[in-house]
Amino acid sequence: MATDPTAGNGRARILVVEDDASLARLIAEQLGHAGYRADAVGLGREALGRAETESFDLVVLDLNLPDIDGIEVAERLREVSEAAILMLTARADVESRVEGLYAGASDYLAKPFSVQELLARVHVRLRERQATGVLRHGGLELDPDALSCRSEEGMIVLPEREFELLRLLVRHRGRLFSREDIERALYGPDVPDSNTVEVFVYNLRRKLAKLGQKELIRTVRNRGYMVL
Repeated sequence: MATDPTAGNGRARILVVEDDASLARLIAEQLGHAGYRADAVGLGREALGRAETESFDLVVLDLNLPDIDGIEVAERLREVSEAAILMLTARADVESRVEGLYAGASDYLAKPFSVQELLARVHVRLRERQATGVLRHGGLELDPDALSCRSEEGMIVLPEREFELLRLLVRHRGRLFSREDIERALYGPDVPDSNTVEVFVYNLRRKLAKLGQKELIRTVRNRGYMVL
């Protein structure tokens, strides 16, 4: 299967929230074949926990979950994440689908569905997100397509993981991230055994200072990092 051009060489991250393990595995595998980085969880609480500490571009969310209703999960995701939401539903009534859209879903897909239709919906949602994916905080502008930061002082291009670290902190400004939180967000389960996060933060501070953003990343001693 051809890699989706919106996948950005695998940079687009997708979280599949589906309690049917075989379906979740199928969706994640097909998304992986299409060039995305896909993880799957089976509970709403797991999804919310991941979204609080990791950066996702899209959440494929089942409406019927065993612990928390998908509508509530969508509402709470909106509070902690800027990911687009594609809702999966077996409910045939229009009211449930409209409720999902009002809760924050960008789109919905009725079960049963074809893999081709799912990938097409994912493609469209990510393309829309890509068109509006620039983040702004104070005088700083982050462009994920170019991996660049811009201010009135100039523009710099960052290595991918440095950019992802900065984007994580800016997206969730006001939230404290431990080193372990950041490592999971950047590397998933393959966490390096090193002081990589400290090096990334040092590099970012040095580069951001050139853009007039010397104090952007704050250190909370023995706890982690945050952007205010």
